[in-house]
Amino acid sequence: MQTSLCRGVYYLKVKFLSLQPSNAYSCLYFVMRKITLFSLLLATGCIPEVAPDDQIVMGYEPVYSSAATPAIRRLPPQTVKKPGKIYQYGSYLLVNEVNQGIHIFDTADKTQPLAIAFYEIVGNSDMAIKDSVLFADHMGNLVALKTSSNFSSFQSLGSLPIHEWLLGVPPPPGSHFKCVDSKEGLVIDWRSVELINPACYAFQTSW
Repeated sequence: MQTSLCRGVYYLKVKFLSLQPSNAYSCLYFVMRKITLFSLLLATGCIPEVAPDDQIVMGYEPVYSSAATPAIRRLPPQTVKKPGKIYQYGSYLLVNEVNQGIHIFDTADKTQPLAIAFYEIVGNSDMAIKDSVLFADHMGNLVALKTSSNFSSFQSLGSLPIHEWLLGVPPPPGSHFKCVDSKEGLVIDWRSVELINPACYAFQTSW
């Protein structure tokens, strides 16, 4: 809360000091504003954490997992929150949940699709399936999963590295991000935040 209050005081300071008096009255008003702001700084004990020349941008910060590599799991149906790619396989519909896994729907009755399972595959954004073998990206690897005919179970057939990024889920391309600290664990997702003077940037062709 102290940080939020200090940041609010900083923005007040920037706005107040940007005013330009045009006559004696506005000059007095301007001085009184500065005195009021100084009193507010003393009352809150705030030292502004953002300098006038700091760069403030929207970017991403990593979400870490303590596990070395989160296991792929079959879970009960989950709510679709951030859908990605969609793949039709027979009477089944596979819907990617960005960076989280794959929703499985039975579309035998196309008027009422039935959610039957969720394959938790951290870092997943793409998939394909042929002859009951599901191919998906998982934490920088391409994994092959042999699924049962109704997706009630699966067996891992193997994996192949596909990224040079070895710290988990890569940051969104073309964005600033908070540099990854490998001691915190493996990156499993990215959260949109406001960054001050970010030192890291993900180019479109980074991975």
